[in-house]
Amino acid sequence: MNVITANIDLSEEVRVEEEHKFGTFLGVFVPCILMLFGVIIFLRLGWIVGIIGINEALIIITLSALIALVTTLSMSAIATNNVVGKGGVYYMLSRSLGIEVGGAVGIPMYIRESLTIAFCCIGFSESLHDLVPSWSIANIGLVTLCVLTALAYTSLRGALKVQMVIFVVIAISLISLFTGGELAPVPDDVYTPAPLTSIGFWAVFAIFFPAMTGLESSVSLSGDLRNPSRSLPIGTISAMIIAYLIYVGISLFLAYRVPMDRLAQDPLIMQDLASVPSLIVLGIWGCTLSSTLGGLLSAPRTLQAIADDGLAPKVFSKTFGPMSEPRIATLATFCIAVMGTYFGSVNVLAPLLTMVSLICYGVLNLSAGMETLMANPSWRPRFRVHWSISLIGAALCLIAMLMIDAGSALLSLLFVAALYFFVRKRKYESSWTDIRDGLLLFFSRTAIYSLAYAETPSKSWRPHFLVFTKSTSEHSTGLLKFAQGISQSKGFLTMASFIAPGTMPLLKRKEISIDLAKRFKAEKIQALIQIKEAEKITLGMHNMIEYYGLGPLAPNTIVFGGFRTEDESIDFVHVLRLAYRRHNNVVIMNDASRLDTGEGKDLHIWWDDEYQNNSELMLVLGYMLQLDPTRKGCRLSVKAIVPTELDRKEKQQQLAQIALLKRLPIDIETYVASDVSLDRCEIVKEFSKNADLVFLGLKPPPKISEIEDYINYLQTLTQAFEGMPLALVLSSEFTPLDSILE
Repeated sequence: MNVITANIDLSEEVRVEEEHKFGTFLGVFVPCILMLFGVIIFLRLGWIVGIIGINEALIIITLSALIALVTTLSMSAIATNNVVGKGGVYYMLSRSLGIEVGGAVGIPMYIRESLTIAFCCIGFSESLHDLVPSWSIANIGLVTLCVLTALAYTSLRGALKVQMVIFVVIAISLISLFTGGELAPVPDDVYTPAPLTSIGFWAVFAIFFPAMTGLESSVSLSGDLRNPSRSLPIGTISAMIIAYLIYVGISLFLAYRVPMDRLAQDPLIMQDLASVPSLIVLGIWGCTLSSTLGGLLSAPRTLQAIADDGLAPKVFSKTFGPMSEPRIATLATFCIAVMGTYFGSVNVLAPLLTMVSLICYGVLNLSAGMETLMANPSWRPRFRVHWSISLIGAALCLIAMLMIDAGSALLSLLFVAALYFFVRKRKYESSWTDIRDGLLLFFSRTAIYSLAYAETPSKSWRPHFLVFTKSTSEHSTGLLKFAQGISQSKGFLTMASFIAPGTMPLLKRKEISIDLAKRFKAEKIQALIQIKEAEKITLGMHNMIEYYGLGPLAPNTIVFGGFRTEDESIDFVHVLRLAYRRHNNVVIMNDASRLDTGEGKDLHIWWDDEYQNNSELMLVLGYMLQLDPTRKGCRLSVKAIVPTELDRKEKQQQLAQIALLKRLPIDIETYVASDVSLDRCEIVKEFSKNADLVFLGLKPPPKISEIEDYINYLQTLTQAFEGMPLALVLSSEFTPLDSILE
């Protein structure tokens, strides 16, 4: 019985909460249409028609509306795909593109919304000051701001009802305009801003475009809607269409009724045309007050959502009353608006703030377009928009930014980018998934297929390492440091290790992989980690060489440590033969645990004319390793052994010519030995005993019948150079060394 009662109480609580929320008309349509009906409709629209003509005016209105409409469609798609929480646009962006993008765009959006409140208050104050000069603009603005803030602070429902009254006033003022009679003379006692002259198309576009912004403010109330995924698309799209038709209708009406020179000289021409002129003044006040009130409702909820996610102090996320009103966030917004209203010097920031809106629109369109293009199974909006429409909208936003003011556009983008990297650096953790992994997968897939079907880009070749290690040994870290020093996170590096079958559960392997990844990250090693089951290590290596990799991203260079016992030798030679047969380069590290990355240590390459491919590959690997930032001051030394003094001079000239033609910063040293093959080991040990790493070429693996001799050859090398940091290098015949060393 207690459980049933609890369920009934919970249902009753949900029902009461739903009753306090709003529907499409009052919660979305009215705030949205009021944001679109700003002071421009009364004070600038007629002037725009008069200064550039009806045709260009209609183009400006249509282009502005197109950008806003496409953004509205994208917002609607995002809103109908998932539950939209409080914060509106910030919520959408942070849940789609990640908390970094959400914060980078959401924080400037909040500041813009707060300062827009100040702009609207100043606009209202100036119009009222013109009628009552004894009242100062600053005092009127502050009193107006305090009254409207008190309304938004105490009652969201009351604020929306006031907006409904303002909506009716604006509607009546428009009716008064269309039902007006003959032109009346311009009254002297009505506020009239100085007309602008000598202005181009894009400058006029910049003046008009803010009239079509503000739709995102109504989306900030999404947490206060009964059904945001239904109300947002219906309310915003219908408001957008109706506003566009009214703007076009007024423009055509004015062009038909008023001479162009009169329109260009009289910004308050609508008052002269209206059947009740005072209603136009009320309309101007209604527009400014509604925009102020709309900002006071939306901006605090954006700040509340940002604070909920930890990007702002948590105190701003506190709510009060049955409608969960963010009163502390409202007070913070009030403080920002007070500074803007009192000082009245925020016009310097106006272009930047307008750009932030366009950045927000562009990112919204980009988010919706990429979601649709990637076709993730989680993307199932009830309101569907073709991906090309959203991406075109993103491009239009960027073009509009550059056309309005390229300098302000650049500054805005830099500011948003700085915020993005700040949030990223703070490493905020989110409790939701976003589309960034999907974006990486989408572009990776495109790149992989392009590489797979394109001609081999020889000059772009670089080693993709597959490193076989013991997962926890220092020796393993040495192998990885060697590979990382060459790839420098610009190629692919995979660490592979093996365990006996059935000795470790899959979850435990994943835990070890995570721990290894953390350790490698601390050591600045970027590697994929593969822990596989195998009866024998060499069998696991065989399988990885045979099957690991994806298309053009398969490893092309195999790295493993030296071997110690005769039993291991046979199996390792078979692995070596497989790698060579599959056109992989091979590097066998004799003692990687001694690999040092201190400054000033040399890399020695011992040249061998008999296997020149090995020598050239060692040059490439040595040069790339020398570029490792941890090897500052490291010298690359190429050494050769010849039988006579005459040969020494020729070899010296040959290597110097290679250094010159191949643009390689190398030192050259040549030694004379009567029996090169017999004395080679002793000379290498003597003249490379202080080297950080020694590169020696390796004979290609022979046929099966000659495998015993090859094992003896490998064991001789291993024993002869025991204790030296040695890299035995075997080059594949298919490595495009000629192109790389051009």
